[in-house]
Amino acid sequence: MPRQKRSLPLAPGTRYTPAVLEGIADGERAALALPLGKRTEAGAVAAAASALARAEALEEAAVAGEPPARPIACRAGCSTCCVSKVLVLAPEVLRIAAHLRATRTEAELAALAERVRAADAATRGLSRLERAEARVPCPLLDERGACSIHAVRPIVCAGWSSLDAAACERHFAAPAAVPTAPMHRPSYEVANAVLAGLGWAAREQGLDAAPLELIAALRIALERPNAGERWLARLPVFASARDAEWQADRRREA
Repeated sequence: MPRQKRSLPLAPGTRYTPAVLEGIADGERAALALPLGKRTEAGAVAAAASALARAEALEEAAVAGEPPARPIACRAGCSTCCVSKVLVLAPEVLRIAAHLRATRTEAELAALAERVRAADAATRGLSRLERAEARVPCPLLDERGACSIHAVRPIVCAGWSSLDAAACERHFAAPAAVPTAPMHRPSYEVANAVLAGLGWAAREQGLDAAPLELIAALRIALERPNAGERWLARLPVFASARDAEWQADRRREA
């Protein structure tokens, strides 16, 4: 099956040219073909784990190679941006669901599933701007406002690297009027290149690689223990979680 390449972002004046970013994505496509090719949920989870680890390593290298103008402001417990719409791929969702089942009691998992359902009902189908304006906190935050799944968090979350916490607060207080905070673009770009590689690898296996809205997809994965099996069988188990805004953007680009 021919690989459909997605466009990769680029910050001017950086060593991370389109060719370099595409090379990162292509390297991940090749590396992740083996675990995804096993056609098991464990293989999909392993692919997601490998991709996140690679993204984190590349981000660390990007910060060292192209230091930001000021220190990265993101810290544990800072959840200002955790009202954003987060896009993920199916292997990432399956890994998060598996982690939750392995680390939560039955009562804790039931309570979390209810929070996920409530957040999904309040946010499904919203645009990026509408999602930010709704200010619905991610149901995966703990009571301190910290990410409770940091070790298995989405690649998009790992790639976010604000350089100004106060600017983040100003933006999310008025998303339509105030620009987003400055960020370390190389970190964001290499993370997205890895994510692209994961998507290419899944697509080459004939699997659904459409970006999914995190909360909608996680609701499905928690409610349907066989979601991984169905995704691997090429059934549209995550169809209702596909991000309509991303799909509309793709149609306009075509």
